[in-house]
Amino acid sequence: MRIIFFRWGNNDEDIIVNTLRKQGHFVAAFDAANMCFSDGTSNFGSNSDVYELESLGGLQADEMVTRLVKEASNFHAEVFFSIDYFQYISLAAKKAGIYYYCWVYHLPQWNLYSNQAQFPCNRFFTYDHAHLRNMLRNNIKNVEYLSLAADRKLFTGASNGISGNMLTMYVSEVSFVGNLYESSSSIFNRISPEDKQNPVYKKIVKTIRKKMFSYGRNVLETDITPDIVEFLMKEMESEKWNYFFASQEDIVIHSVIAKKITVEERKKVIQELAARFDFRLYTQSNTKKYPAVKNMGPVDFRKTAPLIFHQSKVNIYITPRTIATGIPLRVLEIMSCQGFVLTNYQEDLAAEFVEGKEIVMYHSLEELLEKTAYYLEHEDERQQIARAGYEKVLRDYNYAVKLSEIFTKDSCGGFLI
Repeated sequence: MRIIFFRWGNNDEDIIVNTLRKQGHFVAAFDAANMCFSDGTSNFGSNSDVYELESLGGLQADEMVTRLVKEASNFHAEVFFSIDYFQYISLAAKKAGIYYYCWVYHLPQWNLYSNQAQFPCNRFFTYDHAHLRNMLRNNIKNVEYLSLAADRKLFTGASNGISGNMLTMYVSEVSFVGNLYESSSSIFNRISPEDKQNPVYKKIVKTIRKKMFSYGRNVLETDITPDIVEFLMKEMESEKWNYFFASQEDIVIHSVIAKKITVEERKKVIQELAARFDFRLYTQSNTKKYPAVKNMGPVDFRKTAPLIFHQSKVNIYITPRTIATGIPLRVLEIMSCQGFVLTNYQEDLAAEFVEGKEIVMYHSLEELLEKTAYYLEHEDERQQIARAGYEKVLRDYNYAVKLSEIFTKDSCGGFLI
């Protein structure tokens, strides 16, 4: 298969390119920033570096499409491939008469609800069954479920050359690596004092509190009444152009409600953990409001985070609520580093991993705290679960396995190689 792969700066792009090449595909890695291939020309070298996205190279959409059609012809490409979705690639694939394979990594992506997403040349792979169902409801037909993959060399790459003494720096009872997502630009920080007296706003606050630490299918969708949608869409007026033909209810649920729930859950969890355990938070977020929280600052994902995952007795992960049912990439990455992970219930995670044997999940804040204490006291059991999860991720959730699924099965209606 001859593939033009678009690199825009995601951590795992090089792994995908190298894995595809090892599987026998001819891959040209295209720099989406400068609209050129990896050596800065239109030559299709297989070993040179590729660049990260800084801009779109100053080209307008129609210029980009024309350029990509030309490059597809020069390379005799059969497939465009990217992490996440770009409309101009769909347009180019349609004009070039080839397929566009998109592996969805980040949710929500409102450009998936554009007219270009409905082109028959597209092949979408999403790691969230709820998102898959929503895409189908919106007439995006060529979509399949595919879980994400973890780099099996994540920990060995980070620990290479690291002494045992340096590793002990990251030993802790409980840790969480992640942002709190608090932002001064949040819609909730822009609501005026007068509007906060509105009964609808008070209902929104009550609804968010009710949904916190409540998991399962359709939890986000319940109790979102038309007046809530109208109130929040008014606050989002300047942003509406980004959402294409997605429903206003979906926009409110996934761009506002889900994000606010995530913020409030993470704030509550870190405070409760800090009050009870040797808890370390690795984040770039400001935690001055929470003096009991031991904020270790931000860490390099490739060089440091794997060491934390490996050296923490209990790794907490609080899934962003924009991921409704899917298995978060971070959970797979923790397990790939032989780390024990305690995370919230996710429908897809429960379907694919055995609770209490390969993964441990919580269904409430109280259960999170109880299970944290339990597994800190039961080391053998904790290590057995971490080992089983590690072996499963290494075996079934590596890039070679997942990319083989994409490129060898009859995906979405008849493209079999």
